[in-house]
Amino acid sequence: MAETRRGLTAEERMKQLQRDKALLRRERLLREVAGPRWHRMIRIVPVLFRREGRVVARLLQSEPEAVIEALKRDAVFALDTAMRIAHGFGFLASYEVQAYLTTPEPLDRLADAGLVSAEPFSDTTLARPWPGPRRLLASIVEELPAWRMTKKGFRVVTAERLGQELIGAVGARADLFALFERAEELMIPLTRNA
Repeated sequence: MAETRRGLTAEERMKQLQRDKALLRRERLLREVAGPRWHRMIRIVPVLFRREGRVVARLLQSEPEAVIEALKRDAVFALDTAMRIAHGFGFLASYEVQAYLTTPEPLDRLADAGLVSAEPFSDTTLARPWPGPRRLLASIVEELPAWRMTKKGFRVVTAERLGQELIGAVGARADLFALFERAEELMIPLTRNA
């Protein structure tokens, strides 16, 4: 027998309305507090790291710094990794490695060196709200995105691209966008390759 759905009671509808109004008030407050930054942020066209190429995840078998150093000549670092390399801090809670590669060969080289797992890891969720093992997330693309060179010789995405990736990864988060903008304002110019 088909299951019938019960409609909401007046009390349930009122609770739902109050919840929606509270959410709307919170969103308006965030826009007011962010001020002009909000308008700059919402004009950005997001870049979704996971859709730029074929994403491959590998579990880290060593410290992220060792993996980053091993990928130095092959990768353009993205998202939180680019932020950490360029500015010394990131905007995501977990310290993972995100990078663009043109071929999967560097992943095999890292696996042979014991820096990452040999087998791909199934979880390719970029910003996880749950704890999990640290990973290398590599987006295999045909052509590397525009990048800039840090003083230590690492290639990271341009500031414009980093802002687009931030919005694509976490959405319209004015607090994280403020952190990104402030870091870019204080940064000494890096060598740029478009």
